[in-house]
Amino acid sequence: MDEPIELVLESPDGIIDCRLEPHGDETEISYSATILYPNMVNGSNRSEIYCHNLRRGTKMGDYFFEAGEDTLPKKIKNLETQISKAIVTALQSRKR
Repeated sequence: MDEPIELVLESPDGIIDCRLEPHGDETEISYSATILYPNMVNGSNRSEIYCHNLRRGTKMGDYFFEAGEDTLPKKIKNLETQISKAIVTALQSRKR
């Protein structure tokens, strides 16, 4: 099974740390994402923690937050494309 993927993403709110843990078998791998989203509280950075699953789409091979995750905040949903590209890039580099 693949190793976890660690990402650092930029947003208007600051730096976002993300860890993607693979789950599944060779035919279908999904990722659980732990996202530390920056949040200022009383002048101190107190990251908000979000945990959501990403599954591979069937058409283009991109990864999407699983359907039914209706509690997904817009700011996290907006990261979906960046996270998907990072997964695909990491998988391609590991195949070489």
